[in-house]
Amino acid sequence: MSGRLVIVGGAPATGKTTLALALGKSLGLPVLTKDDIKESLAAPFKTGDREWSRQLGAAAYSVLFTIAERILAGGQGLILESNFHRGIADEPLRALAARAPTVVIVCRTPDARRRFAERAARGRHRVHVDSAVLEEWSGDDSAHQIDIDTPLLLVDTTDGYAPELERIVGFARSGTVPPR
Repeated sequence: MSGRLVIVGGAPATGKTTLALALGKSLGLPVLTKDDIKESLAAPFKTGDREWSRQLGAAAYSVLFTIAERILAGGQGLILESNFHRGIADEPLRALAARAPTVVIVCRTPDARRRFAERAARGRHRVHVDSAVLEEWSGDDSAHQIDIDTPLLLVDTTDGYAPELERIVGFARSGTVPPR
């Protein structure tokens, strides 16, 4: 699937990465995730506080958008995954969407905070300052809504995927949700 951009977003712990990887496999597209880049960038540095993590996240976004632009400029497609923030990521995502047919998929679940707390308790890469994120958690996932004037699909990830994966893949291919 050449030249298509699939953006997968949503609040933390909504299943974005799992869905993006499944879509990548189904569509034969590479998947770039902000967290993979952030964790790789952090490797040579000491662990820091929440501000350090935010700065590293900003650097990861710069890398993510630059690599995505190069891939799309080469006529290839890809999947971008992150907890993109409305207002911060809108312009870079719009610029990428101008290069290729683009769809946005936003994962949602009312269980996100509980899932995040469980994931934090299991431990993650040191770059994620999960305790600080939990303290700041507002419960409002509207900051993770992406509106860049492209086809948008909201996916409920509470219990699997609704709509189901086959229909999400169809949306990623065509920009419309296939009928059942």
